[in-house]
Amino acid sequence: MPDQRDVYVHLLPQLAPAGFLAGGLAVVIDVLRATTTIVHALAAGCTCVRPCSEVEEARALADAMRAGKVLLGGERGGIQIDGFDLGNSPRQFNAKACKGTTLVLTTTNGVVAILRAREADRALLAAFVNYSAVCEQIRQDARPIHILCAGTEGQPTLEDTLLAGALVDFLSEELDVRLNDSARLAWDCFENHGRVLKGALELSRGGQILASLGMHEDVHAAAEVDRFNLVPELKRDPLRVEVGAVGIVKSRWLK
Repeated sequence: MPDQRDVYVHLLPQLAPAGFLAGGLAVVIDVLRATTTIVHALAAGCTCVRPCSEVEEARALADAMRAGKVLLGGERGGIQIDGFDLGNSPRQFNAKACKGTTLVLTTTNGVVAILRAREADRALLAAFVNYSAVCEQIRQDARPIHILCAGTEGQPTLEDTLLAGALVDFLSEELDVRLNDSARLAWDCFENHGRVLKGALELSRGGQILASLGMHEDVHAAAEVDRFNLVPELKRDPLRVEVGAVGIVKSRWLK
């Protein structure tokens, strides 16, 4: 019988102790909106995404790159940063804007989680829009799994917890797993709200913030389960996110 797989959910990046991700597979979640947007950007033709924690760091990196081959994207407080080409709305990232470019991206919460995942042996990015593709990758990888939620302004979020719970639900069906308490909490959240996903995302604090900014369509875009079959993966030297796996997979979502 196969060994048990350890599955940890960390409801915020800072809840994963220093050194704890080493040797594991990290799955980064920021449903509203960084991981959703990165999937859209790579699907639209961006060659990679360069995450930056600070606005000026992002500006400097973009300025040092070849003109016409770089997009500068990001937000603070949900709003596109002045002077940036794009914000953090998945709907902005289409083939016309993205094809053949590098996206330099800075966001309030999601990039923090991505940078935290550097400690893991391997790090993937998950959203509802690529749920089943991520399920297939984590099923095949034998390492301990760390599902790392971005949260919002230091607080856990409903939307990230829901996706974490959906991944736990899949893993519990497919494998013999050993869960931490946060994984069980996320699983319970998914059991209660997973069948009304769009409504749950609208109800969440992140969804309400976006609605107040006139960006309710971003919430709807984030709820489009399995729109894409690609899995972004964090690479190093230089630190970047690229398409790590792509292919047609069976939908693992609720029937």
